[in-house]
Amino acid sequence: MPFVVMITGIPGVGKSTITRLALQKSRIKFRLVNFGDLMFEEAKKLGLVEHRDEMRKLDPQIQKELQLKAAQRTVEIAREEPVLLDTHATIKTPMGYLLGFPKEVIETIRPNFIVIIEATPSEILGRRLRDLKRDRDVETEEQIERHQDLNRAAAVAYAMHSDALIKIIENHEDKGLEEAVNELVEVLNLAVREYD
Repeated sequence: MPFVVMITGIPGVGKSTITRLALQKSRIKFRLVNFGDLMFEEAKKLGLVEHRDEMRKLDPQIQKELQLKAAQRTVEIAREEPVLLDTHATIKTPMGYLLGFPKEVIETIRPNFIVIIEATPSEILGRRLRDLKRDRDVETEEQIERHQDLNRAAAVAYAMHSDALIKIIENHEDKGLEEAVNELVEVLNLAVREYD
């Protein structure tokens, strides 16, 4: 059986760092798949964008088509090995928030777990200000909090269409990164039963 763990969190929450460290500690080897990278490869192939951060400004219908193609590719990979799918549950666009996984996309992937990484809005804002490599929208703490709330709501909707379990992992400055990493490792290690 394919085993897919979807990991999500808004930009600046520390998702990439937690993911990288957890993969080093898990008992089974996961293939890290970045959903946005799969979409970007397709968009670039079609000549729609030159940089990844331009994708969120594409027409929502085009974004949905790219999402479905990325979902189909994810399933192909998951047939061969367990997948840790690095993604965003919702994407802020100029016209509003777009679901990262519309019904047909989540039903295509059918993840086993949806893991949400969260932090306080002030922690996220501080991390974003320190990360000068990305072209990110400037948001207030209130807007960041709203985005995290939308992610939780989206995760519930995704779980309804995929029978996935939802796990929230908090990544606070004072909590310690190691604790957040260990929580993700516990989820990843559940795949051992599927691949024994």
